[in-house]
Amino acid sequence: MHEMTIQSELHGDLFVVRPQGDVSKSVAAELDELLDAAIDDGARLMVFDCSDLTHISSDGLRVVLKTLRRLREADGRAVLAGAGDNVRSVLEAGGFLALLSEFDTPDSAVQALSAGRGSVSNDDQNH
Repeated sequence: MHEMTIQSELHGDLFVVRPQGDVSKSVAAELDELLDAAIDDGARLMVFDCSDLTHISSDGLRVVLKTLRRLREADGRAVLAGAGDNVRSVLEAGGFLALLSEFDTPDSAVQALSAGRGSVSNDDQNH
């Protein structure tokens, strides 16, 4: 059985979520609850830090998509940071890279959102 832990930080309206390990069906519900609670608590800017994520299942992708919709409805936005090749290929195949600005590091993602640059041009992105 794959294991996953989730670390998160909320700084005002900026929420950083760091799933670690494997986001499979059995843990997608836990991630969904955490993200819903963050939005309910006022998070409008979100960084998905994928630095320590090894796999994301279709259930995990549905959670991300639902979160993106909720953020958009609340005039919020999310970005992706630190995705490795395996996770990045799954996100790309699912069309998520067209929905999320992508950064090499969580710090650069946080800086971009904090500076109000949630919709950045390709020149500003690291990929």
